Amino acid sequence: MNHRAEIQEWFRANFKANFSGEVLFDEPLLRHTYYRIGGPAAVLATPKSLRDVAWLRAAITATSSPVFVLGAGSNVLVSDAGFSGLVIRSTKMNTELTERNSRSVRAGAGLSISALLRRAMHEGWSGFEFLCGIPGTVGGAIAMNAGTQLGEVKDHVLRVETVPLLEASKPGGTPIAFEGADLRFEYRRNLFLPAGQMIWAAEWRITPKAPGEVKLAVESALARRKTTQPLEFPSCGSVFKNPGAGTSAWQVINQLGLRGHRVGNAQFSVKHSNFIVNLGGATAADVKALISLAQSRAKAELGIALECEVHCIGD
Repeated sequence: MNHRAEIQEWFRANFKANFSGEVLFDEPLLRHTYYRIGGPAAVLATPKSLRDVAWLRAAITATSSPVFVLGAGSNVLVSDAGFSGLVIRSTKMNTELTERNSRSVRAGAGLSISALLRRAMHEGWSGFEFLCGIPGTVGGAIAMNAGTQLGEVKDHVLRVETVPLLEASKPGGTPIAFEGADLRFEYRRNLFLPAGQMIWAAEWRITPKAPGEVKLAVESALARRKTTQPLEFPSCGSVFKNPGAGTSAWQVINQLGLRGHRVGNAQFSVKHSNFIVNLGGATAADVKALISLAQSRAKAELGIALECEVHCIGD
């Protein structure tokens, strides 16, 4: 019996009496990513509580399973072969949203960015406008220091709480809180999340304003997104990080003449060339071929190293 089958057998035998969430076997990950690309996960588990997370921690130890934490799947490219371990889908794990005081709110890692923005418009919470146009969850945004031209996560988050996912990362079995100088970020990445920990919740700085004023700012930012991004096709958003020195990744793609170039059913978008879109039935191999082409030509012809913003996972 191979390790994939062993992991599945263990979960089938143990999860029903101990897990309140959902467990699926050989579930195609294309159903759970914005790209609509990806083969099956050996096990896909969707926890609903801290108790579920604690049980998964024990399960990972018992099965020696490789593990990947998946939010809404907005910044992920899953291989065509899938993932032969445990994928933990965090979208139902903690979706709380509470106003702590007039200057801060607490949001669960599983809460969607769209739900956060809707509540911000209703309550008059200014400070989340920078998230307009970013799909996914609060946890995913923190993990990658998501941002737009209006700012980044690092500019607005006050406190991040994590929970242990691996036994070796469990200091006394309690969550870890990071705040102040401990919240270390770089462009599109965090430097503080320990190995074996997953984000549980975060506290955010807000500025009270009239709800109508916040609504106008959010709707204006979303309208701009619709005119500048290829939302009519599945994608992961920006594929490459901006290389710096005042140069945007889309400018590099254009300079290489790759705007509109396609491999199979994957294409550098004509509307925004730092998006690789799925025209319908694209494979991970198609997308990776475009990524490799742009990276090799940018290095050879322009001396520019294009670094991926999308996370590639799988076998």
